[in-house]
Amino acid sequence: MGCNQGTQPRLSTERTGSLPRCSAKGVICKFLTMRSSPKAQSKVGDALIHREAAVNWLVLHRMRFITGARGIFLFIQSLLKSPLAVGALVPSSPQLSRLIASQVGCGSSHVLEVGAGTGSITDALLSLGLPANRLFVIERDPSLVAHLHKRFPNIRVRCGDAEHAGAILCEEGISQVQTLISSLPIRNLNGDDRIAIVGGMMKALAADGQLIQFTYTANCPFPTERLGLHAERVGRVWMNIPPAVVWKFTRPATV
Repeated sequence: MGCNQGTQPRLSTERTGSLPRCSAKGVICKFLTMRSSPKAQSKVGDALIHREAAVNWLVLHRMRFITGARGIFLFIQSLLKSPLAVGALVPSSPQLSRLIASQVGCGSSHVLEVGAGTGSITDALLSLGLPANRLFVIERDPSLVAHLHKRFPNIRVRCGDAEHAGAILCEEGISQVQTLISSLPIRNLNGDDRIAIVGGMMKALAADGQLIQFTYTANCPFPTERLGLHAERVGRVWMNIPPAVVWKFTRPATV
């Protein structure tokens, strides 16, 4: 199982020629400024620069609210190192974390969280009453593993890949779990890798267990027919960057 081992981004106020630096609406920005007088171009550019700076500030402020200063640094470091593996602009919001945590039952089985990151969902699980000794976490980034150990000293955290979740649990004396929560950017993976990781996670899940996965697209993230799973859309969370959809996956009941 693999364990893979940045700086905080600065707000940009640069321009390229007379055109403002803009991201999502770059083509429209260019069109507007090309058809305007130099004075109008300057006003449009200033407005867009201030808007982008404000958005960047709000994102960083929200990250600090969710994870604290240390969490911001580690999240950005991980994002710069491997953006596709992180797959998010900021850590999960409290609203998303609470919706996911609310799907966990009050039984005695362990709960496995994979791809915990800075611990937003971990914190929500504990806040909603899940005993620390029932929660087990797998995270592949060693720096985030160290952060989780420090932030949640009473839970077990292992550095490893979700594909090997079943083997990691066995090493810890846990057979299978009733609930598995995945924050993995599953849509960033190619088809074969996606199947391998989901298959590995399902090996760690009891026959009547549930896999909770969130994604940033409206479509189901797993090929359910190929995997033999039943999918249920739990809900959409608009108060997240970007908005997210929570899915629940179970195995069909056998007669």
